[in-house]
Amino acid sequence: MLDYKLVEAVSAVIRLGSFEKAAQELGMTQSAVSQRIKLLEERIAQPLVVRSKPIKATDAGQRLYRHFQHVNMLEQEILSDIPEDGTNSNFKGVALAVNADSLATWFIRVAEVLFLDYNLLVDLSVADETNTLDLLKQGTVMASISTQDKRIQGCKVQTLGAMRYVPVARLDFIQRYFPEGVTPSALRKAPAVIFGRDDEIHQKFLKKHFRIAAGEFPTHVVPSSEGFVNVCRTGMAYALVPENQVKPYLENSELIKICDKEMLRPLYLHYHNIDSTMLKSVVSVTQAIAAMELGTFKE
Repeated sequence: MLDYKLVEAVSAVIRLGSFEKAAQELGMTQSAVSQRIKLLEERIAQPLVVRSKPIKATDAGQRLYRHFQHVNMLEQEILSDIPEDGTNSNFKGVALAVNADSLATWFIRVAEVLFLDYNLLVDLSVADETNTLDLLKQGTVMASISTQDKRIQGCKVQTLGAMRYVPVARLDFIQRYFPEGVTPSALRKAPAVIFGRDDEIHQKFLKKHFRIAAGEFPTHVVPSSEGFVNVCRTGMAYALVPENQVKPYLENSELIKICDKEMLRPLYLHYHNIDSTMLKSVVSVTQAIAAMELGTFKE
């Protein structure tokens, strides 16, 4: 039988990355935290953390951390079902991982419905579409949005739909950099704005439609979905952005599609395979909102 006071100490150190921060959160000394972890390691005869900077979990520690997250969630559900002073107004929390483009466009509606209809407070981690799965594997979040469809151990996966990306810019930018149309030669000279050096979708767009490789075009790097649009609106660059994010600017012609090429990015919902009413609510709401907001694609 696990002693959850000991497990709590291990989980805090793994989540926060240091004994000092864990001690502050738990209201005890660093020595006490270290002793609890050492005691649990002795009981299960396995190391649970690598004492580095920051602290890292071993495989056994990671499994224990995920278990503690699951137990916490189930405990919240039980406590929220017990009326307090004749009422049942307790909030519950759920940790989710989402990519920046989804958060900037459709996922905020998911958070809204979860709060209004299910009393859920969301703790969102924003990462790129591939790294969100790492957070799920680590047990940091209960569900994540990803472009990868491969199911990971201990989890389920559901298809959500696809985000449509279109290349846009201001009219004066188009006139300056594409006077004879959008050609490979022109694209190699026109500044683009990308999320980061590993911005896959922009690179895939240029490679697929224009045979342009990474590093063959000038770029601004702006790690913000909202910043993409603002950069375009200043006339500094063109960008490949979710169509529904720039719909108002396309309708009033502040921004214009530079060509009719586009990219579809499939999205999947990955979540832990546990029997949880809270998690079922997250899955059903996410699927419902995605069905309204995202396009379809052939797998």
